[in-house]
Amino acid sequence: MDVNEGISLARGVYLSQVNEDNGDTDIDIIAIHGLDAKSPDTWTWRDQRNPNGVNWLAEPELLPKEVGKARIFTCDWPADLLQRSDLVPKFDGEIVTLLIDGINRELLAKNKTRDRPILFIASCLGGIILMRALTTTADHECTTSCYCLRKATRGIIFLATPFRGTSFQEVAHWADPGLTAWALIRDRKVSKLLDSVKGSTFDLEALVRKFTRVCQHPNRPFLVFNFYELGMTSLWRKIFPWLPTLFFKGKPLVERSSATLDIVLELLLLDRTHGLMNKFGSRDCKDYQKVAEKIKEFIGEIRKGTPLAQADAWIREKCYTEDRLKIERLSGTKLPMDQCYINLSIIERTGEDKDRSKKKSEGESVSQSSPFSLTARLKVETPDGTIQVDLPSLFKEREEPDGRKIQPRRILIRGRAGVGKTTLCKKIVYSFMRDEWPEWIELFDRVLWVPLRNLKLEERRRQPGYNLRHLFSHEYFSRPESRKDLAKALSDTLLGVPEKRSRTLFLLDGLDEVSQDLSEGDMSSFLNELLEQPNVIITSRPYGKPPAGLDLELETIGFYQKQVKDYIKMAFNDPKTADRAESFLKARSLLQGLMRIPVQLDAFCFAWDNKNVNDSSKLNTMTDVYRAIDLSLWTKDIPRLEKKHDDKPITAAHIQQADRTEVENHVPKEILFLESLAFTGLQNDIIAFESEHLGQISGRFACGISPSMTVPCLSFLRTSDSSAKFSNQTYHFLHLTYQEYFAARYFVRQWKTNKPLEYLALHGRKNENPTSIEAIQFLRTNKYTVRYDILWRFVAGLLNAEGTAEKFFQAIEDEPHDLLGPTHQRLVMHCLSEVSTKMSLRKQLEDKLKEWLLFEYKFTGKTRLAREVECPESALLDTMQEVGIDGKIGILKWVARRPTIPPRIVTLVTSWLEDGEFITGKKDVLFALRAQSSLSDELLTAVVARLGDEDGDVREAASDVLQAQSSLSDELLPAVVARLGDKDRDVREAALDVLQAQSSLSDELLTAVVARLGDEYGLLLTAVVARLGDEHWPVRKAALDILQAQSSLSNELLPAVVARLGDEYRDVRKAALDVLQAQSSLSDELLTAVVARLGDEHWHVREAASDVLQAQSSLSNELLPAVVARLGDEHWYIRYYGARASTKAALRVLQAQSSLSDELFPAVVARLGDEHWPVRKAALDILQAQSSLSNDLLTAVVAHLGDKH
Repeated sequence: MDVNEGISLARGVYLSQVNEDNGDTDIDIIAIHGLDAKSPDTWTWRDQRNPNGVNWLAEPELLPKEVGKARIFTCDWPADLLQRSDLVPKFDGEIVTLLIDGINRELLAKNKTRDRPILFIASCLGGIILMRALTTTADHECTTSCYCLRKATRGIIFLATPFRGTSFQEVAHWADPGLTAWALIRDRKVSKLLDSVKGSTFDLEALVRKFTRVCQHPNRPFLVFNFYELGMTSLWRKIFPWLPTLFFKGKPLVERSSATLDIVLELLLLDRTHGLMNKFGSRDCKDYQKVAEKIKEFIGEIRKGTPLAQADAWIREKCYTEDRLKIERLSGTKLPMDQCYINLSIIERTGEDKDRSKKKSEGESVSQSSPFSLTARLKVETPDGTIQVDLPSLFKEREEPDGRKIQPRRILIRGRAGVGKTTLCKKIVYSFMRDEWPEWIELFDRVLWVPLRNLKLEERRRQPGYNLRHLFSHEYFSRPESRKDLAKALSDTLLGVPEKRSRTLFLLDGLDEVSQDLSEGDMSSFLNELLEQPNVIITSRPYGKPPAGLDLELETIGFYQKQVKDYIKMAFNDPKTADRAESFLKARSLLQGLMRIPVQLDAFCFAWDNKNVNDSSKLNTMTDVYRAIDLSLWTKDIPRLEKKHDDKPITAAHIQQADRTEVENHVPKEILFLESLAFTGLQNDIIAFESEHLGQISGRFACGISPSMTVPCLSFLRTSDSSAKFSNQTYHFLHLTYQEYFAARYFVRQWKTNKPLEYLALHGRKNENPTSIEAIQFLRTNKYTVRYDILWRFVAGLLNAEGTAEKFFQAIEDEPHDLLGPTHQRLVMHCLSEVSTKMSLRKQLEDKLKEWLLFEYKFTGKTRLAREVECPESALLDTMQEVGIDGKIGILKWVARRPTIPPRIVTLVTSWLEDGEFITGKKDVLFALRAQSSLSDELLTAVVARLGDEDGDVREAASDVLQAQSSLSDELLPAVVARLGDKDRDVREAALDVLQAQSSLSDELLTAVVARLGDEYGLLLTAVVARLGDEHWPVRKAALDILQAQSSLSNELLPAVVARLGDEYRDVRKAALDVLQAQSSLSDELLTAVVARLGDEHWHVREAASDVLQAQSSLSNELLPAVVARLGDEHWYIRYYGARASTKAALRVLQAQSSLSDELFPAVVARLGDEHWPVRKAALDILQAQSSLSNDLLTAVVAHLGDKH
């Protein structure tokens, strides 16, 4: 071993690619040097013919030529034999941590998949360090970086690695003192790493045993091979080259017995000394040929992999392709995965429902929506926070209502069409492949996505005794070529070792599509086998029959309001366009709920971007928006359908200028096809159409349409698997409401022409005649049927667009009637919400609704219809005019359960709060408004005024209303702040409660409030501290600037400040330190975090940390060693000059201490030899401040009296 200066121990672990590649690579080779070595010297052969050296890892004609598409890296780690004396020694455990983090940072984190194969070439002690790293990852698989390194490792070639020590142990008794003396002469000290190679120790033997178990892991084994040296090395010559030759008797530095692992049955020798075991000069070198041949062999095996590894790789690379996992918007653009929101909530069981209802009745929660509302029917209501589930934490332990704790493994996820079940499956596979969820990669080796609908395919149902091998062969290993061997390997794994079976997660997609069709026979038995797997996620529409033994039942729900806003911002390049679209929805509460369905929002954004909703004043109803989307999608599809006009192709530019009539004239058969398909589907209770269904509809209703040619070009329909043959595909409308929209179009078509409605029995014989029913009879029979509610809304809206809705409403009013009344009134108001305010029958129908509201209130004290968004505003106002104060407030309570209160109701309620004669009702009015989170400024101004009400109950109610708001405008907040100056303490506290609840307050406002209140209302500081987590760093800094005025923040608030010490922005970190400096005292726990900032990469943060510590009257005995440790702390991620400055900062802290323990002095004395004079002076100042110094310390001080500074 050559003893040289080496690279400073301050360096970390760095990877350098040494070969060129064209980007098409598959394996990474990482070469790790040994003790007292560095790259590229370790790998470079030098002789008279090659004075500049040959690096066999980098030379194009050597290893790069042998390994083809592999990338080759050298890995540098802190391996100096002689370290600087002023540094705290690094033990191999610390270097192992650096190695894991370095490889993860430099390589794994940048790879597309974190388990990209790695082959290591480890020289001498580098092999021991690597073994420790891999055995560490085996112990800590929950750490993503550790797990990924172990998972990626596929092979190791050891070059003279001393598994049982080196021959240095034979000379250690005299060499150790010699090395120590030599180190002292050079102001160095011998590395602790030398202890690892002196001889076989219990620790080294335990490491070998543990490593053996790791590399033979049943799920993730890897290849290992040993090369040992034959050449002799004389340690005497290396250390004392001036001695006579007779002393230079040599021997292998690493004996064969030490360089061999017991599990390696065959090993090869290299006829060279230890120092040349990693250096080769040409392809003609016999030893190079041995090493290169073994590397090529390993590379070949890794590329081929075990049969199971090959199967996993095949699925990952050929089945879970980017094209299959992409989420495509209607515009054709790809939707980023981080914009694919998946919201899940727990489906409550009956007992839980009762318990939750009880809590609501006790006031813990207020249920707002009507069970008949559009949002409730479409399952897009925001659930109670306690039952929301985060997808990455799906398998985390959770507590059952009865107190039992379970770790879910068998999960059912229900969801209606269009709310993201397919996106859910793609998101799971995408995120799992990229190791984005540590909890999942710890549990599972693979996710097998199985679209259950494929089990219905005829070729599969004909297969007797259908089993896992058949499934895998059909689903994964039949394209682009058949690999039945891989199907067998995967099925054998799942049927064999229980441990391997338990690490496979089945994603069974679409149970509802097969549960009825596969109720008997071999395929039914196989379906049950799949459903009984130990780890399974099952997706289904709401009506699918769940299997037994589920741990958790969830449902997919629509976007949350913030996600809707984020999606709109993403969808439009122009922020002003996004703002207009958002404002449009905000003004239409009914549409807000509808747009929480992902595919609906995408369609809306597409239509808006295509200027088909540019006159938003005409889009006031759900039908208006669907008509606009309808028109936009046809303008997109007509060019794809290759339609022509005057024998010329119709281009996108041409069709964009066309009106609705012209557009629809180009696709009459296609429109009729969709209308007939939609209506027939509703009548058959079918929403997933097989190719046979499409052919039947086309043959009966739309002659000339070829489904296989036409359907793939229709944006209104989507297939579950576009890569499958058309005959094996199923199609569904974008969302159930689009099927209802086109079914309504069909009804309107027949209604207007007085023709009967026709539909096929899709479950019957192919050539069966259609069923026929008159439109008026169909209405009479189904007008109160719940599943036709949205269809009737669309019918009313479509007829209104043509000015012919009166006849339809007259038919609704005709017999038969709902005997109890509310169902009929609900149908009327749902349909009224889709028509113009100018329709002649509207006033008459609204009057009837008013009479019903009065009747219901008189006999029940409730007005349930008032909570539905569709209940006309004018009917509500008229009703309120005819009842007393109690009646007005009673109706308001139901209206307030809507997402938003209608504008004219807001004006009326505002007048109540300002009316001096409405004294007794103000509290109840405010109590009713508590459920609203986005009241208008007009109404909130009146609420703010009530903060000064002489009635305490009114003040409290007003405060509750204001606190419930998501945010208060800048115009309102000054009025609240003004209440802080009220002479009545209760008024001040009410205003304070409101301010505390605000998530965003301006800097000027917060500063003024803190200055006004001082310490009297310390609770306000909680609101300021809450801003420390704001997503915008200037806001976080502004909050910290405000807190600097506080000299005694509570123990509850300080941790939030300390958390900002790790902020990514340096100005925020410094501001947090400034806040801490202002505190009269800090605990050791908090000060430990401050000490860590002495190593910050920015000097003014280090300076601020030093100021905080110096401001302390004294530092505890527990804390001082941590400060002293900074004297030698040069982290791998801090540049050299940054580490030097951190040393200076640490010394400044120690200057403030008048008495240091004997254990701390050596680190300070070491600074007397620092190359920077300010550091040397600081060290002298520390020693000068001590009350007494030993003779040895005084001698060290005297030695520096001649310092030129």
